[in-house]
Amino acid sequence: MSEAELHILKQRMQAGRLSKARRGALTFALPTGYVWRSPGEVAFDPDEQVQTVVRFIFATFEELGTLGGVLRYLAQHDIRLGVRVREGPGKGALVWRRPNRMTLQNLLKHPLYAGAYVYGRRQADPRRQRPGRPSTGRVVMDPADWLAFVPEHCPAYISWEQYEANQARLSANQARADAMGAVRDGPALLAGLVVCGRCGARLIVHYQGTPVHHTYECSRARGNYGEPLCQHVAGACVDQFVTQQVRLALTPATLEVSLAATERLEQERAALTRLWQQRRERAAYEADRAARQYHAVEPENRLVARHLERTWEEKLAVQQQLEEEYHRFERQRPRILTAEERAAISHLAADIPALWAAPLTTAAERKDIIRQVVKRVVIEVQGRSERVQVTIEWLGGGTTVGEVRRPLAQLADLSTYEQVCERVRTLTAAGLRAAAIAEQLHAEGYRPARAGTRFGAPSIRTLQHRLGLQPWRAHTQRRDGLAADEWWPADFMRAVPLARSTLHTWIRRGWVQARREDGPLRRWIIRADATELARLQQCHRRSQSEEGRQRWTTGISVSAQTSEIAHT
Repeated sequence: MSEAELHILKQRMQAGRLSKARRGALTFALPTGYVWRSPGEVAFDPDEQVQTVVRFIFATFEELGTLGGVLRYLAQHDIRLGVRVREGPGKGALVWRRPNRMTLQNLLKHPLYAGAYVYGRRQADPRRQRPGRPSTGRVVMDPADWLAFVPEHCPAYISWEQYEANQARLSANQARADAMGAVRDGPALLAGLVVCGRCGARLIVHYQGTPVHHTYECSRARGNYGEPLCQHVAGACVDQFVTQQVRLALTPATLEVSLAATERLEQERAALTRLWQQRRERAAYEADRAARQYHAVEPENRLVARHLERTWEEKLAVQQQLEEEYHRFERQRPRILTAEERAAISHLAADIPALWAAPLTTAAERKDIIRQVVKRVVIEVQGRSERVQVTIEWLGGGTTVGEVRRPLAQLADLSTYEQVCERVRTLTAAGLRAAAIAEQLHAEGYRPARAGTRFGAPSIRTLQHRLGLQPWRAHTQRRDGLAADEWWPADFMRAVPLARSTLHTWIRRGWVQARREDGPLRRWIIRADATELARLQQCHRRSQSEEGRQRWTTGISVSAQTSEIAHT
């Protein structure tokens, strides 16, 4: 048979397979929770526990919102998936296996659970196929590229709307620039929710320092074009404003929150209890079945009886262990909430600030609460000033607009800098000292650049010196024991100026002339006339790198001259 005929046969077989799939009659391996009842008819798995576990997984994902959270919850409660063996001697038998991430991902993404028959979700990409291995190179296709899609073809565990919501949530949990991302650890409460009001990009979180503090940064321009940051805001001020608004939004719904929390806890415990009951029922059946098999064998046939006896003992041991675990679970988490638990839930729901600030409330839980009511937060810094406009967009519709104050590194970036300078000039001309000026500025509502709540006398003196209102001058100390051109250390440090540690370094290295006082205090006295003082001021202004370079080049020239003289 020629290659052309083989190619035509393959095309016809593929066309027939595709036509059968579009009718929903093509059989393939079904996911957990489904079986083929007859050719072309998909049905629920006849085992009730298998169906309960599948429904429980979807309900848990709707509550927790992340695949990892569902996996950890199932592992914590030792919930296993019932899987039908697809090939081998035990084909069709039901086995219980631990869930893993890939299994849960396939379960949450398969459209069959929403009642839709689908064929061609994964297709072979010729560019990724390996020679001689036709099953390689398969990639996940977009829904528009599926080969067959028959909605409402089989019984569904969830609705199609819930399936689409699950897909959107899984996509949003991915760590991408255009996605909100899943709730993760870290003190930044608005991670994934903050959007730049200038360019519309999603802001990233930058952690630094000890203790750790965070900032929200718009890095699109820097990452794509090497430009400076579009804008950045300290995260604490924005988090505090949004937290206050969320608390105000949740305060009128304290009764509804209490009732919803109580109902959810009871539903969760009822579902777990139902799973335990089914596990106990299955263990009891397995033990009874092993007992019937043992009693059915002839006592004289010890070769078989010994094996059946061991099997019966193993089943009884498993049943006893399961019963002990179930009673332990009942003691720790009873199905019906007690009066004390209901009272505690009502009290916590009524006191939302205390619940928010409780030590046991984690940052991830606070983020989850915010995401239940907040769609996104748009921030826009007013120029380079401390004023930041914050717009909260709520999930239920509506917006809240407010303005927060961010800390700055420089006083000149304040929006009120000119007014502060004018007031300092006026108050200095009126004869007020720095401390009195700081008190007056605080009373008038002016605030400093950093996170402090008020101006201090040192910052006022610095500003006066910058404005030329109060130049530095030596303090009027007693000159007892000082000769001409001698300085006390405090006066000398202001005249140069330099730090105390630098002055002691200069004295230790002999760069300045200094002597000890003869009195009991043994203070240093520095000697420097006008020429020496000017030289020291010039040395202090000169950069260390320039000084090192000059010293290095001078050393080279001296070594060269010495070598030349020696050679001569």
